[in-house]
Amino acid sequence: MSRLIAVSRRAFGALVVLTLLPSLAHAHLGLRRSAPARGSRLAVAPTRIALWFTARPQLAFSRLRLIGPNSDIALGSIVADMADGFHADIPRVLAPGEYRVEWQTASADGHVARGEVAFVVEGASTTTVAPLVVREQNAPVPESHEGNSAYQGARWMEFVSLLVVLGALGFRHGVLPPLAARGVPTSDAGDRARRLGRSFLILYAVAACIRLYDESVAVHGTELALAPAELLPMVTTTLWGAGWALGLVGALALFLGWTVSPRSVVIGTPLALAGGLGMAMSPALSGHAASSRYVGLSIAFDVLHVTAASVWLGGLFMVLVAGMPAMRRVANDRDAVASLVNSFHPVALFCAPIVVIAGLGTTWLRVGAWSAMWGTPYGKTLLLKLGFFLLVAGMGAYNWLRARRRLNLGGVVGSFRVTASIELLFAAVILAVTTVLVTTPVPTEMIAHP
Repeated sequence: MSRLIAVSRRAFGALVVLTLLPSLAHAHLGLRRSAPARGSRLAVAPTRIALWFTARPQLAFSRLRLIGPNSDIALGSIVADMADGFHADIPRVLAPGEYRVEWQTASADGHVARGEVAFVVEGASTTTVAPLVVREQNAPVPESHEGNSAYQGARWMEFVSLLVVLGALGFRHGVLPPLAARGVPTSDAGDRARRLGRSFLILYAVAACIRLYDESVAVHGTELALAPAELLPMVTTTLWGAGWALGLVGALALFLGWTVSPRSVVIGTPLALAGGLGMAMSPALSGHAASSRYVGLSIAFDVLHVTAASVWLGGLFMVLVAGMPAMRRVANDRDAVASLVNSFHPVALFCAPIVVIAGLGTTWLRVGAWSAMWGTPYGKTLLLKLGFFLLVAGMGAYNWLRARRRLNLGGVVGSFRVTASIELLFAAVILAVTTVLVTTPVPTEMIAHP
């Protein structure tokens, strides 16, 4: 039985590592229309270049380049426009000829998109200009992070750290206090969870730095990636930058809170909880939710979903790797483990409905129409996630109604470890599907709005 438990733990750890590795990302923003329009032939030279997108572009990520028949034409500063667009003035009159606009921008989730628009200013010298080769504007633009191992590794570290850290918070403040009220010693379990959480906070900070550098490379290029003049606006003027900074500041606050809490709970606990909230908000501010047209509601749903899922699944992980080993030091370890499990299950039962409700709210905002559930990659992946969630719910119900009851009646502790590990294995499959889901363009983002 002990060998089976060890194998189950290794399998779960390996599966979590594999499932949290992000898949190749997709572009979440596309060009909707432009002025001049693509392929247009103009009798009068334009005085500005204007572009409108399927989501709100971030100016700090945006670049425009106008290439003429003989050389580049300098443009004015990029200015935000109405209806999810921006423009830049052309300071001089364009001579007749063929021109090409190369653009780069990103939506609030930080995914960089690029493309070009060609047009002709007509005149006596343009009678022999070859027909323009025009590419479809709304075709998906390759995502700049695709195939970038550094970016993928950073995302993996970030996801793993978030799950463990928020799970440790829920374990320390939601599971252990009721257990201590029953007279079961909890200091060892709390210290184990805190030490494990602090180590993953360091991993989270490393991942954040790698992610910032990689985003800067995608926007500014390798040579300017570390230039303060480029980094500062990206962090301070975009929603992506706000989300990134909030996660890093939250991790620092949580680290300090856990460091202080053994000596001063009054200071350490509020600081730790505030830091955890900042980390929970970070994925929403730098992901799909930030580019939603209902940004406030979408962010609220995402924060609830991430927090509840992490407290539930990360808390169960903490029960296995921190709580149960600590209970071995208690005189009547079987009763102590039973009390630990009984203390965890109300937390799980509270979080599970929140995960479902927030997930349904997010689906409503992002899918847009029922046909998108089976007619788009996002919808099909969402249906797959729902199927695996039913398996997790079934295994959780078994652990709640059968395995926990046997443990309370004097059953073998190892048996519950096995069934709990199986529940986590099913949950890890959901994480795999979720990883695909969060890197797939949502149907409402791909709709061109007039």
